Amino acid sequence: MRLKSIKLAGFKSFVDPTTVPFQSNMTAIVGPNGCGKSNVIDAVRWVMGESSARHLRGESMIDVIFNGSTNRKPISRASIELLFDNSEGRAAGEYAKFAEISVKREVTREGQSKYFLNGISCRRRDVTDLFLGTGLGPRSYAIIEQGMIARIVEAKPEELRTYVEEAAGVSKYRERRRETESRISRTRENLDRLDDLSNELGRQLDRLKRQADAAERYKTLKAESRNLDSLILWYKQQAQNEKQRTVLLSKSECQKYLDQLASALSSNERARVDAQVASEDANQALDEANTAFYSHAATLSRLEASKESYRQQIRQLSANRERIDAEINDLQQLIMTDRDEGITAVEGQSTLSPQLEKIGMDLEVIEDSIRASEDDLNTLDLEQGHLSSELGRVKSDLTRLEAAKQGLDRQQSLEIVRLQQIDQALSGLSDTDPNLISEMRVNVSELSRRIDKEGIELSELKLTFDQSQDLVLYEEESLRELQGLCQTAGAELDKTRRIIEAEARIDDHEISAWVAHQTSIVGRVVERIQIPAQDRAAFEAAYPELLGAFVSDNFESLPLESMPSGLRVVSDKYLNALPQRIKKVDALQSVSHEGYTESGLRFGRGWVERVTGRATGILDLKARVPDLEQNHLEISDQVTDLEEQLGESLDARDLAQDQLRIRSELLQELEKKSVTLSHRLIGLEARDQEIKASRERLELEKQMLLDARAQEQVEHSVLDRELLEVTQLEISIQEQINPLRQSLDNQKAALGRLRDERHNLMNIRSDLRVEIERLSGIKSRSDKQIERLENQLSGLQRERAALSQNSERLMQSPGISDDELKAVVSKSQQLERELQLARQKLGDKDQILRDLESQRVSIEHDRESRSQAMSEIRLTEQAIVIELNRLNGELKSRGVGEIDLLEVEKRFKDGSVAEAELCRIEMRIERLGPINLVALREYQKELERKSELDHQYAELREALATLEDAIRKIDRETRSLFRNTFDAINRSFGEVFPQLFGGGEAWLMLTDEDLLSTGVTIMARPPGKRNSSIYLLSGGEKALTALSLVFAIFQLNPAPFCFLDEVDAPLDDANVGRYAAAVAKMSESVQFIFITHNKISMERAEQLMGVTMSEPGVSRLVSVDIERAVELATTG
Repeated sequence: MRLKSIKLAGFKSFVDPTTVPFQSNMTAIVGPNGCGKSNVIDAVRWVMGESSARHLRGESMIDVIFNGSTNRKPISRASIELLFDNSEGRAAGEYAKFAEISVKREVTREGQSKYFLNGISCRRRDVTDLFLGTGLGPRSYAIIEQGMIARIVEAKPEELRTYVEEAAGVSKYRERRRETESRISRTRENLDRLDDLSNELGRQLDRLKRQADAAERYKTLKAESRNLDSLILWYKQQAQNEKQRTVLLSKSECQKYLDQLASALSSNERARVDAQVASEDANQALDEANTAFYSHAATLSRLEASKESYRQQIRQLSANRERIDAEINDLQQLIMTDRDEGITAVEGQSTLSPQLEKIGMDLEVIEDSIRASEDDLNTLDLEQGHLSSELGRVKSDLTRLEAAKQGLDRQQSLEIVRLQQIDQALSGLSDTDPNLISEMRVNVSELSRRIDKEGIELSELKLTFDQSQDLVLYEEESLRELQGLCQTAGAELDKTRRIIEAEARIDDHEISAWVAHQTSIVGRVVERIQIPAQDRAAFEAAYPELLGAFVSDNFESLPLESMPSGLRVVSDKYLNALPQRIKKVDALQSVSHEGYTESGLRFGRGWVERVTGRATGILDLKARVPDLEQNHLEISDQVTDLEEQLGESLDARDLAQDQLRIRSELLQELEKKSVTLSHRLIGLEARDQEIKASRERLELEKQMLLDARAQEQVEHSVLDRELLEVTQLEISIQEQINPLRQSLDNQKAALGRLRDERHNLMNIRSDLRVEIERLSGIKSRSDKQIERLENQLSGLQRERAALSQNSERLMQSPGISDDELKAVVSKSQQLERELQLARQKLGDKDQILRDLESQRVSIEHDRESRSQAMSEIRLTEQAIVIELNRLNGELKSRGVGEIDLLEVEKRFKDGSVAEAELCRIEMRIERLGPINLVALREYQKELERKSELDHQYAELREALATLEDAIRKIDRETRSLFRNTFDAINRSFGEVFPQLFGGGEAWLMLTDEDLLSTGVTIMARPPGKRNSSIYLLSGGEKALTALSLVFAIFQLNPAPFCFLDEVDAPLDDANVGRYAAAVAKMSESVQFIFITHNKISMERAEQLMGVTMSEPGVSRLVSVDIERAVELATTG
């Protein structure tokens, strides 16, 4: 990874967008003091994530933004972008596949700092992670600023260690270890918290479990109580349903009977109408009979008057007249009587009708009163239900608060007992012997050091084995590739040979025989001719028929007369002249005659065509055969060499594997011993920690209990206040319910009285209606009887008039014969009998009419009674429906299905058994005492929380074990890498130091045996000196010593580039020359950018970058390529 350029904009003195290109590995940045050269290094350090303004020579981070000059205003933004060439893929992670990598940082005066990787916004950590292990970073050994050389030499051992770690690539492990330790610390803290929470939850769960069991029993009994209560309601509902069915049956029967009465009444009405018609017909027949009889009687009297019995007839007529007069008197008396009865009936109706209307009005008033009373009753019932519901809720709250208070009292009692137990437990705790733990820790540490040592050696062996294995895999893969290439080369060679042989084959036997007998035939044209590669296509296009011809070196001696037809033979002289006869041109514009191009196109003036022939490409194939043979032979030799090398690598791998197995077994034994001893140590430490943790936990629990008691005292006061409020509310509601119940009872009693009064009035109204109907019937019968009697009276009066006329005629008539008299008498007797019969029929019809009237009155009375019974049935039915609706509403509100009730019903014979069981369950509920109904939900919630905490605890324990394994693995790898890198840097430091000093010696030393924490010190002895301390060196010697260390690090792990800021300032010319020579030598593998004022250093640079400040406060760049400048100077 190589730095291609730096783009600066608004950064310190580089206000204008400036690109600093780095075209070589030796770039010098020069310029006068204060022109802004070091700002380039600050830019690189800043974009790599430097967060300290002090290391950027500022007071705050916004000091990197151009702050203005005499001619320019300050700007609000600064940005730096580094462009890297990553064609070798040295970048880590996902950026290894990018050929170029761009790292950019922007900052504004508002303090917002942004990072970008390849134009994508990222975090500062993403930038630092990109350079981990590469030697690059904001404070790495790859950026040596002014004064840093002296600081390297005089640095503390811990600070020098960081350079070795960066060279070893341990920085990424150190970051991972820091993160892992932080996660371990957080994990252990979480474990402690979870342990405390788990213990506390355990105690809470025990308490809640008891309360939850009681609540569960309460809920079970309460559910059974609700079921039984619902079952009792259901039994009542069934009873009401049965009662409703009975009432409906009675209603149906009553309605049926009413229908029958209506039908009977209708039949009676029709019969009465028929009887009335029959009576009127009988009355008319009677009148006709009277008329006929009395008319004939008059005739008889007249006839008898003419006889000797004239006087007797006279007496008879007198007697008849007296009889008729008597009957008239009787009829008149009857008419008077009937008229009196009609008048009495009318008067009775007149008297009863107002009473009936008054009773009807009274009934309407009572019905309105009943409806109003029922509405008031429903309103009172609803209000009572609302207050009862509110009272039930208040009682429930009261029960809950009392239960909570009792639970709080029990909790306080338990806490007092627990405080006593904690005090006893604290007094009984004893600590573990610390000397035993210290001794075991020393043993474990000794074993750990042995394990680390064996682990390092095992890592080296594993690395050797892995390298051997990788080498074997690489050589096997290479062998497979070479074998494939060998097969491909052989196949291509065989294919080419077969094509050439096919072209050279002579299919004609006559030609083959003739050629075989000619000694001057030296081969074929395709075998003998030598054509340059660029002319072969043109030759094959121009002479396709000659390629298969034969060549003769003695053309004149050939027996041409016997040469077979189709055979072509050319002389060798003609063959040698053929290549010069090929005409080629490069452009059609220059065509003046026909010819061929190098690619085999035939052309003429104004035209061109591609010519193909039978032997197209044969010359190229023939020319390729030697190359193919040589290639196949070389690949075969490589395969043989690689097979031998693979055998040696397999032997080396097997040897490394055996050594690795032996070391692994030894390390496993040591680790087993360490694990056993560690377990014992962990057990003792765990016991000690457990005692300490128990003491802390008990003290914490004690404090928590004391705090809880204080909180519970507050809760107790709150509960007392709430209990007082709820009790007062219960008394207030009870005071409202009692008068409401009294009003409800009074309203029910008044409603009952109204209903009784309505019933009495309805009975009176029914009786009055019957009486009015009876009087109406009497009046109707009286009128009809009067009419009939008046008709009879009229008949009798006519009869009397007729008798008078007969008597007068008898008095005047002379008499008749006996025969005539006998006939008239007989006729008169017959008419008298008919008259009597008509009278009898009229009496019968009147009797039938009277019977029908009596029957109608009886039916009306019966119907009125049945209607009253139907009204009572309807009222009963309405009451049943109301009760059923109430029961159905209660059952529905409880959400109990009929199937559930049928399941419960199987256990009981009837409602009385269910009521007895309900009483027993309610007594069991009362014996349970106060119940914490929320305990079950709290228990389930806390149980889930406990389960979740246990799961988290197990996960954290597993994560802790994984993190500790990761720490151990990181430590092993860090020790191995640090040791190897330290030894390599020490060797290189010992080699570079004499080169820069021209002699002397230097080395590095570790300050501690622990490779994870040891510091690094520098020991240096310039030529001829025996210094005991690095601090005794001069400034130049310190600079050269520091450069020796930096160059030694670069030889081991060269960073992509190295910035040196005036590190040659304290050196004399001789030392500068050696320094510059070392830089030039190392520039073959490392890109150096150095700032210098020394001419010797400038002479060594391949590219000069001049920084000027022609405009005050503004830096500008001037670039000079030294080689190009030398060429121009030489040319000039």
